[in-house]
This record gives sequence, C-alpha cells and structure tokens, in this order.
Amino acid sequence: MSMTIAEKILARASGIASVRAGDFVWAVPDLVIAHDLNYPRYRKIMGDAGLPRLVNPGKFLVTIDHTTYADDTGSLAQHRAMREDVRAQGVGRFFDIGQHGISHNVPLDEGLVKPGMLVIASDTRAPALGCTGALAIAIGIGLLTVMSTGKGWFRVPETVRVNLSGHLQPGVMSRDLAQWIAHRIGSEAGDYRSIEFAGPFVDLASEDARHTLCNAMVDSGCKAAVCELSTADAVRSDADARFVQTLDIDVSALEPQISVPPEPENVRPLRELIGTPISHAFVGSCIGGKLEDLRAAASVLRGRRVAPGVRLVVIPATQAIHRQALAEGLMAVFAEAGAATAAGICGPCYGTFAPLGDGDVSIGTPTRNDSGRMGSEQATIYIANAAVVAASAVAGKIESPRSLPREEAR
Repeated sequence: MSMTIAEKILARASGIASVRAGDFVWAVPDLVIAHDLNYPRYRKIMGDAGLPRLVNPGKFLVTIDHTTYADDTGSLAQHRAMREDVRAQGVGRFFDIGQHGISHNVPLDEGLVKPGMLVIASDTRAPALGCTGALAIAIGIGLLTVMSTGKGWFRVPETVRVNLSGHLQPGVMSRDLAQWIAHRIGSEAGDYRSIEFAGPFVDLASEDARHTLCNAMVDSGCKAAVCELSTADAVRSDADARFVQTLDIDVSALEPQISVPPEPENVRPLRELIGTPISHAFVGSCIGGKLEDLRAAASVLRGRRVAPGVRLVVIPATQAIHRQALAEGLMAVFAEAGAATAAGICGPCYGTFAPLGDGDVSIGTPTRNDSGRMGSEQATIYIANAAVVAASAVAGKIESPRSLPREEAR
C-alpha cells in the first residue's frame, strides 16, 4: 500500500507492514526527549504510581533549558533531583548546566536524529526535528506512557504536502517563509496533520532553515512536520501516496513578514509595521537562536549600537551554537552593540530570563507572541526575522535593515 512519510515511519516503529491515516498504533520511539519542566514532574508521578523505573532509559535525552539560570531554591532542588535520577536510571544522555541547550536543538548538535526515526517529546515544539527527515511528535503528559512502557499510542495523521520552489529574495529569511506558510495553512487545515515539505527549495535549504520551517508549523496545530530530503537514506512518500491537501508554493516573491499579536499566524508584510516604537528586542529561542539567526543579526549590528531605551537580548539556543558563535566573532559583535547575552536557554521566550515588563513592546524571534508568553500580560510582542529584529533594536522602532542609514555604522 502506498504511504506518506509519516505513515511509513509509524508503520516501521509499530512493527506493521503498512498503516493509513486514521489508524491507531502502538509505536516504539527511537529517541525520547524531556527537559527540566517535565522530566522531574513525570518521574514523581511515576514514583507515586509505583512505577519506579524508566523503560529503555538509553533512548532518553534530558536537558535543563527552561530554569537554567534559576534564582529560586525550588528549581535548584529539581535540578539536583534530575541529576540523581538520570544517574540512577541510566539515562543515555543528560545535558547538565554547562553542556545544556534547548531540547529541540541539542539533538541536532549531537547528530542524534536521522531520517526515518520516530522521536517523541513532551514539549510542543518537538516537530522542529522533522528537519532531518525524522518524524518528531509532541505528546504532552502522554510522555508518561512512553516513560513507563517504552511505547506510545498514536492516531496516524493525515498529511498536507507542501512543495516549495524558487529562491528567497535578499533580506527574506526562512522565518518569514515559515510564518507565512503556517498562516497559509491555518489551524483548521493543519490540526492533527503531518506537514510534509518537499521540492527544490527544500533540497537546497540548510538544516537551520528546515528546522525553522518545521518548528513554525506547530502554530498550525500540526501533529508533526517533516522534510522530504534528497539524501540516500531519506524516507520519501510514495508517488501515489494520499495527501489531504497539496500546496505548490514559489517562494521567490515573498517579502519580509511580521507576526502581529496575539498569535503567530497573524502575519502581515513588514512594510505595514515600519515605525512602530519598541523597548525590547530578542534574538533567541529554539526557532530563532540558531546560527542562521545569529549570523543575520550580527551582520546588521556590526559597527552599530542598540538605541537608547531599548534592551536587546541575544541567546544562542545551545552551548554548541554558542561556541561556534564565539569562534566566528558573533558574540563580540553583540557585546559591542550593547546586547545582553546568555546561552542555551529558552529565556524570554518562556519568560524565565530577562522577561518583559508592563508596557514593553518587543520585537524578536520567540516561538509565540500571545499575551503573557514572555512575561507581563501587559506587554506587546511582534515576531520577525533576526535581521529585522537587529535593525529595529538599532532604530528603536520596527525597521528594515535596508533602511538603516550607512552613517550610523561606526
């Protein structure tokens, strides 16, 4: 029977020859991911239920990424409990403070996610790892089932096929395209479906760009997002596979976009928001703290300073990305421009580090911009690509990098 990528991976992980959308299966994951907001809580629930042991602990990756720079004793106690538990359980990979990073990025640094794998996590942004040709699914508290039985229960999703062609114009980044596609698909069409990217644009896109595409699809309500790669080991949909919807998109005419609160899918052309005053700018998060983003921001900030009254925070998504940014001189550019920096944490994206205050207007690269997402519910959040964020930080208002006067550079 012909199958999509999602169907093929779930069939293989379930030990079944074939599945079709709508089937229910018990699937064994190849990698299980948890972090400091869910791992200790789920382990306590397991213990209280008389289930003291993890099943297949060697498949687990655990990291501290939300409360890394904790200033409360409760979080510090959880960190200690995590260290003791992962050691006692024999967890395969634990990324403690100093080796930490955001859970949706660390597996890529470590080369742990391969085409055709089934990856399971609790956190909603797990589909980002579909950039490798794997199927990565977030199941929330359902991760308890995987932790205690070694497998998860799934309804096989229908698939929306997105064929991408063309080349992005100068100044347009994968974040612009990703948010625009999520808006184009919409939550009604994307709900509980697998978004499958293919085509010439995907073949040539970097892993960072593909990660951004898959990550942003979470805003369409998808169950998973996956890229059909052209490598020899890639899993591909059959030529006659059934798609619930097919979109053919030439990216060449796209202009920079901006997401307007209160949700990421409220996407408008950047030109319509030029001149909006800001007090805060942020380059970071699992979707916006990759090298692609850091390089774009640094290219704008080099030789320039952040405007008075604006706080710019830059956070590479992992320690490995931070090290590379140091080697390329990017972190020096940020420091000289007047940015505050950290590494390997969700930071303002989750409101646990450098959060927004009442009345703040922020432009950044977080995952979402709903009220209270980055701190105060009385703050306003715009989402843009990293170059636009950097230009806005310099201008003190939402601005295009192309519009910055050359004489500002020094």
